[in-house]
Amino acid sequence: MQRRLLFQLLISLALVLFVGACGAEETVLPEPSITAALPTTEPSATIDWFPRTPTPTPQIPLTAQPTQPVQATPLAANLIAADDFSDNELWQTNTGDAGTVAYETNALSLAVAGGRNTLTSLSTHELPSDFYLEINLDAQMCSSEDQFGLILWNDSSSGTFRVWFSCAGEVMLDRVLPSGTTVLQKWQAARKFQINSPATNRVGIRSQNNSVEVYVNDTHQFTYSPLNKLNGALGVIAQSGGEHAMTIRVSDLIISNP
Repeated sequence: MQRRLLFQLLISLALVLFVGACGAEETVLPEPSITAALPTTEPSATIDWFPRTPTPTPQIPLTAQPTQPVQATPLAANLIAADDFSDNELWQTNTGDAGTVAYETNALSLAVAGGRNTLTSLSTHELPSDFYLEINLDAQMCSSEDQFGLILWNDSSSGTFRVWFSCAGEVMLDRVLPSGTTVLQKWQAARKFQINSPATNRVGIRSQNNSVEVYVNDTHQFTYSPLNKLNGALGVIAQSGGEHAMTIRVSDLIISNP
């Protein structure tokens, strides 16, 4: 009986030792693998493969401006006279059987009766020997046989010079002396001249170095020389060549140094 009790004690002791030994060895369980926390990243910036850059303003090279052609119209500094026909005292007016010379608004009108009549009007503008002038001569009623023009140096020492234009489109130059009339430049076609009516023509006359040049609408017609040193009044003339009446309107006069 005692032996059996002793045996049980030994077994119990053995169990106690075994359990103690097991308790002494702590089972080391593997640490759960902790996934390293990835750093929180900001959303990656979108790569702009074609970044917008300020478009440079192109530097346009300054090119030399083309030289302006010489203008027929004189500069203000060279003016001798400018007449817009608003002063009714500068040109002669009259009314008679041949027709009427009268002022309009900024113009002088020569209304010639039919039947080969002539009207003239002299101005207070004195032309020196050297000058350049431009004037509008507008044919408001005009037939091909009619003619009109400018009186240059009226009653000068060498006579009165006249530049004529026909409504058919021709130009000529003559000179009137007490002994008669001499043709200096025969009738010829006037380039760029507006024929018939209504028609507007800008006439230019340049007198310089004893020569006179005639222009119509900035187009040279002819040059006549030689001339003497001249001085005299400027005038206009209109002449009906048939049975029909004619009307010429004169405006916008400029006289300058050549």
